[in-house]
Amino acid sequence: MMHTVSTTFLLLASGLTAFAQGPARVTNPSSPEVHEDRRVTFRIKAPEATKVTVVDGNLMEALDGPKDLAKGEDGVWSLTVGPLAPDIYDYGFSIDGSPRVPDPANRNLIRRTWGPTSFVEVSGDAPRFDSIRDVPHGTVSTHTYHSKSLGIARQFRVYTPPGYETGSAKYPVLYLFHGGGGEETQWTTVGRADIILDNLIADNKAVPMVIVMPYGHVPQRESGNATKDFEKDLLQDVKPMFEKLYRVKTDRANRAIAGLSMGSGHSLHIGLGNLDLFSYVAAFSGGGRNQGIEDMSAGELNKKLKVLYLGCGKTDFVFESANALDKLLTEKGIDHVYRVTEGGHTWPNWRYYLNEYAAMLFKK
Repeated sequence: MMHTVSTTFLLLASGLTAFAQGPARVTNPSSPEVHEDRRVTFRIKAPEATKVTVVDGNLMEALDGPKDLAKGEDGVWSLTVGPLAPDIYDYGFSIDGSPRVPDPANRNLIRRTWGPTSFVEVSGDAPRFDSIRDVPHGTVSTHTYHSKSLGIARQFRVYTPPGYETGSAKYPVLYLFHGGGGEETQWTTVGRADIILDNLIADNKAVPMVIVMPYGHVPQRESGNATKDFEKDLLQDVKPMFEKLYRVKTDRANRAIAGLSMGSGHSLHIGLGNLDLFSYVAAFSGGGRNQGIEDMSAGELNKKLKVLYLGCGKTDFVFESANALDKLLTEKGIDHVYRVTEGGHTWPNWRYYLNEYAAMLFKK
């Protein structure tokens, strides 16, 4: 599968050093450095640059905006921030006004179609719900397939819970979608879906389940309806292949669906449009079009849906839209959960929503 990766990043990663604008050369000092007091130091060597700034991601929310690095005599720019609250922060560098580039010394990357960005974890005294703990861990596998509905090769990832390989039981299934510009790897890299489920299962807060994470983008078609094209790929290609490969329950009571941002639109459209297949539906940072809810029967939805979950941050750019969807559901008398949190359109919120939603599944 082809993914777009910026030339800037390829040069940085290979050590050849370059960036999109200007003549400055970049090499790789140690960065980021997380201190015991939860301060974090970022470094990048760019001796010919005149300005370097930490930009992008939920780190900017924590810092109230971009922050400039200071240049040392050795050409290494550095900045120490914090102490930061325990969390996972994504960030990048802007050099002399260049587009954001990842930290060349940091192997932790979020891959996006418009270019990758870096992330760093700041730990606290107690483990978070998304921290790697000394508990049994599940397995994440990648599958390549030829999508007959789209006519191209694609991939999806699967999480199986601890004990799957050595047992014979069948498991319920959660279909989990990434957002715009993302890919099928995101929920198990920065999203920590596998770690979140490992912890929930170990604490007896969630039913052991299998998670399917498909690639959500589709080629442009004359139909102009990417969501419907993705739905065909999911239901006609991914689902049949997955159900042949894995020991899973195939009744609607044991299927759930969820997604963030773009994936929330996929989840609402596919989940609410296929109530014969799904009993649980969730939208993280979602709203937008009402997905035909105005024309749906509240009685039918309340009867068939065990959980309809919405989550959105107060500073998320889709917050108004999410509020409108919540209002519509309330006015129609459709049972649902609406979780409003601090922060914006960022992974800390989406991890939190997954943690809460997963604990609700397959228990009724």
